[in-house]
Amino acid sequence: MNKFLLFALSLLIGASIYAQDRRFLNNHSKAHEARKIAIESPVIDYMSYEINEYVANRDLDIVFGETYYDLQSNSTVPHHVHAYEDGTIGTIWTRGMETAGFPACPDRGTGYNYFDGTDWGPYPTGRIEELRTGWTSYAPYGENGEIVCSHRFNSEGLVFSWRENKGTGDWNYFTLDGPDGHEFIAWPKMTTSGENNSIIHVIAITAPVASGGTIYEGLDGALLYSRSMDGGETWDPENEILDGLTSDDIGYVSADNYCWAHPKNGIIAFTLNNGIADGLIFKSESDGDSWEKITFFESPYPLQDGDDPFDAYYGSDGTSDLLIDDEGKMHIAFGRTYYTYQEGSIYYSYGVDGLVYWNEDKPVLDSTIMGDPDALEAAGCLAAWVLEGPNPEDTLASSSITTYGGGMTSFPQLAFNRDDNNIPIVNIFYTSYDIHRPLDANENTRRSIWRVITEDGGATWSEFENLTGDVYHLDKECAFPSIASSFINDTYHLVYQSDGFAGNALQPTPPSHLPTLNNMVYLPVSPLAVDVKENLEQSFEVSQNYPNPVNGQTYFTVTLNKGADLNLQVYTLTGQMVNTTNYGYKTSGTHTLTINASDLASGAYFYTVSTGTNKVIRKMIVQ
Repeated sequence: MNKFLLFALSLLIGASIYAQDRRFLNNHSKAHEARKIAIESPVIDYMSYEINEYVANRDLDIVFGETYYDLQSNSTVPHHVHAYEDGTIGTIWTRGMETAGFPACPDRGTGYNYFDGTDWGPYPTGRIEELRTGWTSYAPYGENGEIVCSHRFNSEGLVFSWRENKGTGDWNYFTLDGPDGHEFIAWPKMTTSGENNSIIHVIAITAPVASGGTIYEGLDGALLYSRSMDGGETWDPENEILDGLTSDDIGYVSADNYCWAHPKNGIIAFTLNNGIADGLIFKSESDGDSWEKITFFESPYPLQDGDDPFDAYYGSDGTSDLLIDDEGKMHIAFGRTYYTYQEGSIYYSYGVDGLVYWNEDKPVLDSTIMGDPDALEAAGCLAAWVLEGPNPEDTLASSSITTYGGGMTSFPQLAFNRDDNNIPIVNIFYTSYDIHRPLDANENTRRSIWRVITEDGGATWSEFENLTGDVYHLDKECAFPSIASSFINDTYHLVYQSDGFAGNALQPTPPSHLPTLNNMVYLPVSPLAVDVKENLEQSFEVSQNYPNPVNGQTYFTVTLNKGADLNLQVYTLTGQMVNTTNYGYKTSGTHTLTINASDLASGAYFYTVSTGTNKVIRKMIVQ
């Protein structure tokens, strides 16, 4: 299928060729663990470099905080935001502002901000914890309170910060260590459930040997479940390996390849999506007393631990999210990748595209269907991919892609609601490359935050909606989205991280760019006013202008499925509007329209064609 940019495939014909192309080489398994450890300690001396303070158009976003430490997750994004019934919002992120010796960031910890229903608070000037932490999760707690869980990345385990009233008051603390002799646990994910969200659930892994940890119960990285019903005074169970997660079932667990669903109607659930092993969901209708195991992906090597050779195959990139709908059904989305084994290490390709969707009504996935985009699409399991344009220049170059440890379309976040006709709507928010914006200073393609929607379990999908595709975000990379579970004020509440460069300052080695100031951004998103099929009927298509480059006048076509007013705005690359045209009302069908570029200076421009509710951005060159 030409919609997929499977750059890695041509490189994987010969293992020696693949191993030499570092654009598509990242260690997984034990070497993958080591890569994740490298981000926890200073491995590159940046002190001789000037820190880049520039982030364009900052005041056009709803910014609630900042950070130089720009790796919010290795794979799945934790719960970073919660929207409360009273219209307030609490949000957190891993914050680090001290850049000397980066990426050590001795001030690293949880950044916090609060929306009181009217305004966001000032940017925080420090972390909420007393010690250096990272990898932070947020949840409501108690009648009106909130709780945060982070790791300290040492043998002192996890730290919990909580207070009785959200948005105000001093933070209180308690801790959770790993099992005796294996106290070093890390990369936690936390949620709360029960009456007044008083039950705390946390999953975390024992630190692997490459991180300074130890083998536990035969696993170099074991996933442990703990639960407290009394504010951390006691835990029952405490550091338990659930049935289905022992060394008889899996080979190991890697950092951040797991996440909680937001609890729904008395059900809690989490997923383990290591990528190279089986994809698993653990579901409990008893607040953790008992668990049901659900398999959504059957790996050809379920006990893979990185030591044994295997034949190359397709699997998940580990950047997943899990959703429980209002009927208790499980939905999951994740990116695709391709695994190979070479000289004692596992490699995955971040040059493989495609966002996969699955729910409990569908057959279990395997590596065969994962390697066949046509089969995935026919099964209703293919949700999104990199959106290319109609012209040769609207194609993503393999040399311009960067990695966050996942595939080309990845880091999904799932949200659910029912429309006025009681139709169930599954929303997937995700990141994917946006080829319609200029490359960054390092000649890399930036990512946008996108949305795609299904109302029939994946049988049909809406068009891809670029939520950060306007001219104000042309020079921004938008990454690490996290969605609130609550559909408050008919709005989805999304937060993400933004800066001017593709990739991040911590990976791979060397990283994609030098440290730069990142904004933490709040993005309220409205649901479709109508169901998906009706929305598709109202869509429109805009061709690339011709001729391009242009000297004088140029033309483009618009195809409308429904009559609408058409407007045009032309912008410079810095976002200055230099031309606006109202074409008036156009009936359904195809129309050829003109752009008068005779008064424009030579250079590159973006033009936006809009119907009021929909818009398309194209690039043109003026000679």
